Amino acid sequence: MRHQLKSPLPENEGSRLESLRSFRILGTSCEQVFDDIAHLAALICDTPVAVITFIDEQRVWFKAKIGLELDEIPRDGAFCAYAIMQSDVLIVPDPPSDERFMSSCLVKQIGIQFYAGIPLITDDANHLGTLAVMDRVPHLMTAEQSDSLRILARRTMRELELRRTGETQSPHPRLHLAPPQRSVTILIVEDNDNLRNLLQRTLEAVGFSVLPAADGAEGLRLCQQHNGTIDLMVSDIVMPRLNGLQLAEQVSAAHPEMKFLFITGFADEFPELRELIKYGTNVLEKPFLPSELLRKVEDTLNQGKGKVATGTEG
Repeated sequence: MRHQLKSPLPENEGSRLESLRSFRILGTSCEQVFDDIAHLAALICDTPVAVITFIDEQRVWFKAKIGLELDEIPRDGAFCAYAIMQSDVLIVPDPPSDERFMSSCLVKQIGIQFYAGIPLITDDANHLGTLAVMDRVPHLMTAEQSDSLRILARRTMRELELRRTGETQSPHPRLHLAPPQRSVTILIVEDNDNLRNLLQRTLEAVGFSVLPAADGAEGLRLCQQHNGTIDLMVSDIVMPRLNGLQLAEQVSAAHPEMKFLFITGFADEFPELRELIKYGTNVLEKPFLPSELLRKVEDTLNQGKGKVATGTEG
């Protein structure tokens, strides 16, 4: 019978545990901002499982989890116990054949066959836990996905610092919404179901009225159906049939008062965005946090009247 290997300990384990306790995060309830970060990690890395973990003396505790029902697991033999020993992303392409993890409960009971995790590191170099993604089938990570994990890990630490210092009292910033006599209506055009639902939930949580569209053609139909009552269109750029830029150009022709916020992970591939930005159009690059979306929405709504530029004016 193969015994589970005892996980190594960081050299600064004492100060690491002291730092972890100072955040008062262990055992706390679910928080939307951390759930959303895990959701984004799973979405970007195309995995069914994503977690934000913190590691105390004997356990790995899950602050946020997507696709996993466990609240905690033993530290010994856990992927995350090894990931906090790294300075960058730890990728385990074949856990069942890796003697460090083949006896792990996640491998034996959950069937995990791929793991990628990055440590959550404080400014004074304490590794508190991890942001990790997992799959039950063999999986490959692209360089872009690894970069996205790094970005999301840094933003997770920023949220932790804000939470500890009390600089934020809620997962959503205070917004200066439209005058109370009418609500603000936002059209979301996004062909990825998970991301569209995340955007809708984030915006509705602070009082916006949201119309979701699965592609540009549906977005155009909703604009025609709700003639003149939509204040802002939040649209992905890369979509089938009618992309975000084409959609915005058609909508702007009929409703020049409408404002636009584009979300994209491929900004460099659309040089026409530079022209749009000159005319006051806002762009939010993936990956982003819900709080960043809300700030961009607020900025866009507070701008003066504008329209999508075609590059032919003047």
